[in-house]
Amino acid sequence: MADFTFAVRPRIWLGPDSLLRLPLLVGEYALAASPRALLIADPLLHEAKAVDRVRGLLEDRGVQVLLFDEVPSRATSRTADDALRLARGSRAPLVIAMGGIKTLMIARAVAACAPARLDIDALLDGRPLGVSPLPLIELPTSLRHGFMTDESLALVDGRDRRIRLVRAPGTGPAAVLIDPNLSLGLSPKMAAACVIDGLMGAIESYISARSSFMSDLLAERAVSLLAAALDALIARPDDPAARAEAWRGAFLAAVAQGLSAPGMGSALSLAVNARYDVPKSSLAAIFLPYSMEAAAKSRLEKVAALLPLLGREEGPLPSIEAAAKAVEWLRTRLGLLKIPSRLKDFDLSLDRLVEVARDARELDFMNYLPRAVSVDDVFDFVKTAY
Repeated sequence: MADFTFAVRPRIWLGPDSLLRLPLLVGEYALAASPRALLIADPLLHEAKAVDRVRGLLEDRGVQVLLFDEVPSRATSRTADDALRLARGSRAPLVIAMGGIKTLMIARAVAACAPARLDIDALLDGRPLGVSPLPLIELPTSLRHGFMTDESLALVDGRDRRIRLVRAPGTGPAAVLIDPNLSLGLSPKMAAACVIDGLMGAIESYISARSSFMSDLLAERAVSLLAAALDALIARPDDPAARAEAWRGAFLAAVAQGLSAPGMGSALSLAVNARYDVPKSSLAAIFLPYSMEAAAKSRLEKVAALLPLLGREEGPLPSIEAAAKAVEWLRTRLGLLKIPSRLKDFDLSLDRLVEVARDARELDFMNYLPRAVSVDDVFDFVKTAY
């Protein structure tokens, strides 16, 4: 058995009203008599008054908040450049990020580059930071955050719209506050799609060649919680308890992914979303069934073991039948949600997806798939999902 090492960073709080801890953390990390913080926020959060709530929490306690909310739907590293200029001009000693994965990754790039005097392009090209990044506090709002415990960032390169994954010490957050109340603004269908995205991270971590006994324990529990949350969201779309349950599953999935690795569906979701205007959560719903089917060819027992975790107790079954029923469970729920099940439903051209297959294959975690794949293999997978 290979040696096992366990360490978790960042500090994470999960639960209703965990946001109220934010002023204490700002005071701890800003280390100034008159603390300042740069808040990088998804502009859609203005509708739910979440941005005003965070600013009010901090400004009432004497914290000067500089707001950057110019994050477009197809943000790239150029957006991070704009936020970086504000961070350096204000000399803010702390960055707070609130929103979905896109916004959180932009904030990670800004926190890494601000004291290092690097530009974002140099970071994406692999230049070492040289100095410690600014402290970063993340407030995720989209019911999943697979990179929560990773010291890495995934960002769309503004030069060519390719997804880049940068791993460097210190690029992860110092703290994460997961308040389910911040996710109440998601529409029921978007909330369900985000849960499926989290479910993909848990399942792919479970079947990864990098998995361990620890990641398996966490992934198994994450799958159970996320499957139950998905069923609850389908039955009761506006139930806040279902979203709280989804966040508990997403947290376990993130820790499992940090100990293991995501897979083909995650890589392609990132790569397609980088180049085309298709939400990552919608892409996860398309790719996950095919990822499970592909994994069954080399990790049949593990895919079969998913069936009871998904809430299907059918007694002893041959592994191949149990694996098929696990995929069927997912496709049934996609049908109930009326979520697109093919890439062509988004008017994507197959001949333009060759570059996507290359982009996905270049992500380092693709080296931990259950079996080795080439760019041609990845494109064959894309054609299956098309």
